[in-house]
Amino acid sequence: MIVLSRGEEVIAALTKYCDEHGIHAAAFHAIGSVDRVKIGYYDLKKREYFFTEESGEFEVASMNGNVALVEGRPFIHAHAVLTACDEGGRVLGAHVKEAHVAVTLEVFLIALDISLSREYDEEVGLKLLKI
Repeated sequence: MIVLSRGEEVIAALTKYCDEHGIHAAAFHAIGSVDRVKIGYYDLKKREYFFTEESGEFEVASMNGNVALVEGRPFIHAHAVLTACDEGGRVLGAHVKEAHVAVTLEVFLIALDISLSREYDEEVGLKLLKI
């Protein structure tokens, strides 16, 4: 378990944790809250990511991801479903590029005893997971 605190940036904190603990392959899920996020999607036709920044408090209903090596360093790949903490309660779901913890984020990370890496795939234009 990893417990992140208010203000920590999720992707950077998980990358640092994995780097410091020699974790090169893992799966994780998390719950908690965030208040600033950069989320988006990959447009296959244009072969690029499009991101939007959202602010305000969001409950992390679900965050899932994995850790694999890219150029010898841990790379965090995460997706999340977020619910706005307001009367509208809108729901967002997307690839997470950046997320800042609002109160806490409880991360259940399972290190795997396998080799995972990401390698560039010319057909789709992304670094895809290789086992």
